[in-house]
Amino acid sequence: MRKKNGFTLVELLAVIVVLALIMIIAIPAVLDTMNKSRRQLFVEYAGKVLIAAQTQYVTDSSLGNIAGAGYYVYDIKTDLGLQSVGSYNGWIVVNATDVDKPTYWITLYDNNYQVVNYNAAYLDKLDSSVDAYGKGTDVVPSSAKGACNKATGTTTTDCYNHDGYKIV
Repeated sequence: MRKKNGFTLVELLAVIVVLALIMIIAIPAVLDTMNKSRRQLFVEYAGKVLIAAQTQYVTDSSLGNIAGAGYYVYDIKTDLGLQSVGSYNGWIVVNATDVDKPTYWITLYDNNYQVVNYNAAYLDKLDSSVDAYGKGTDVVPSSAKGACNKATGTTTTDCYNHDGYKIV
């Protein structure tokens, strides 16, 4: 009698069922890990943007580009020198009405996440505040003036760019 080589149909089906069960368990875990990584990258980038804005504000103040108290808006691409930012866009509004203790408000978004008018003093808690893009209650402003209006809560406030010119 000759010995048959190969697998029976039942053995092949059993292997397919086991692989399907592994995939059902593994795929959501992998996708969850990817989403957490993207969110963490977004939060870390927000920290990088904040540091760049603080540095630029101090530089502008020391060079005399800005004239004391007011609201100053920094675009992350054009004003902060973060040219290779991928899909990130947004603004930092510096509330320097108290010149000795300015506050920073972040509006940042990419293809996946957004924060709108977020007080940078609470940056360590940002991870829990990041909204999935398009699901947040706040609408991302379309301009630097819009970001400033959102941060100040009024449309009558004068806002300035990092060179000290009024944003119209």
